Amino acid sequence: MRLARGSYLKNLFEKFSGKRRKSHLYEKPWKINSVDQCNFYHSTDIPGVGLVEGQWDLREGFDEYLGHYDFTGKRVLEIGPATGFLTFQVEKAASEVVAVELPMDRRFWNAVPYEKLGLARGRDEGWTEVEKQFHEHIGRIRNGFWFCHEKFGSHARIYHGSAENLPATLGEFDVVILASILLHSRSPVSILESCARLVSDTIIITEIHDEALGEGPLCSLVPTAGNNAWDTWWRFTPRFFTQFLEVLGFTEHKVTFHRQLADKTPLNMFTIVSSRSPE
Repeated sequence: MRLARGSYLKNLFEKFSGKRRKSHLYEKPWKINSVDQCNFYHSTDIPGVGLVEGQWDLREGFDEYLGHYDFTGKRVLEIGPATGFLTFQVEKAASEVVAVELPMDRRFWNAVPYEKLGLARGRDEGWTEVEKQFHEHIGRIRNGFWFCHEKFGSHARIYHGSAENLPATLGEFDVVILASILLHSRSPVSILESCARLVSDTIIITEIHDEALGEGPLCSLVPTAGNNAWDTWWRFTPRFFTQFLEVLGFTEHKVTFHRQLADKTPLNMFTIVSSRSPE
């Protein structure tokens, strides 16, 4: 029987909040039976299903998107897998992939606090219509991840928690992937600091390239009173990241520029592969 909208959202909220937080570190795989239960962020050729189309199509640009990094035998941390296209591609070579997803409650989600959209209200008040629609959409994207997880026979694991406070119990990783994630974060440097504590070698960052920002260590605030960009905070220069990564001890950089298909339109991107200096 189909749940009423209110019941669906209540169950979705409780699934990701402390009310139903599991004692083990990783999320137990969900059983998702049909693509009709899913939204797909990435266009993906799913075994036994065929092509599903998403907002991003990285099938031809995968290697460029992640800086041509060799994941062979690496333990990989991925922040924000969405429907998992990168997860399952990386897993073909990596020894293990652990992906991090935010809990879907108001304490962690980094929505820009627009007053006119009701997003500036107190956190103890009810969800706004914007949040309800967004969280329902994200819930279906996560269904898409688990649907693909089963179809690909994946062993990747999901940790639900804040990327700004990753626990040491996740262990050490060779490399972390932050692909089109930091623009959505209130505090991108906090996420980088948190990841750096767990990563022994390399940080990979991919973001939109805005040539108008120049070459200095800059980030530009995206939201204005008029554009309602409630889900996006920043545009960055590559140097913004390389300068801060050097502070964190990642001093060897490879920066590349490429174009990727977003909503079937080529979009200018940059990728940084930054590593700790050899001892």
